[in-house]
Amino acid sequence: MAGAVGSLVLSVPEPARAQGNCDNCDLPPSCRGNGDQKPKKNGRDCQTLNLSIESDMDFGRMVIMQSGEGRVLMDLTTGDRTVIGDVDDLGGVPITGQATVTGAPFQALRVRFPSQVSMRDATGGQAQIADFVTDLPAFPTLDSLGQLTFRFSGTLVISSNGGASGRLRGRVPISVEYQ
Repeated sequence: MAGAVGSLVLSVPEPARAQGNCDNCDLPPSCRGNGDQKPKKNGRDCQTLNLSIESDMDFGRMVIMQSGEGRVLMDLTTGDRTVIGDVDDLGGVPITGQATVTGAPFQALRVRFPSQVSMRDATGGQAQIADFVTDLPAFPTLDSLGQLTFRFSGTLVISSNGGASGRLRGRVPISVEYQ
């Protein structure tokens, strides 16, 4: 028996504010405690960080074969899917996610993804996205315009006992803060 999993889409809240472990991590280090959003006298730009999602992840359409588990990996560069286990590719256009961070020019950033995200369909079926990957450099830094655009993807993990049979949706809490 096979269960269909259609058009898997991963949504990220838009626009998402920076989230951090410290007070005012959405402000550059020299501006923390200031919070006035205006350039300081030393010429430092005190812009808060903003994260906007340009495109959601979409794994396309999959079908679960028999009573097993499958994984779908999406290549970050090409968007090609690799299907592993008891799942088969039924088509659809895979799309990697893309996000843009804006803030103070030339500031270093820390971008974090969760280890796993649960996804659900309208009938309560579920799957997970794990092992997120990005094309961020080792030390992400905003450019001269205060922007950084990056792509992200992950591994879709689905199983027959998850009961997924439709459009799965989930939210990825991406954390962005100044270094």
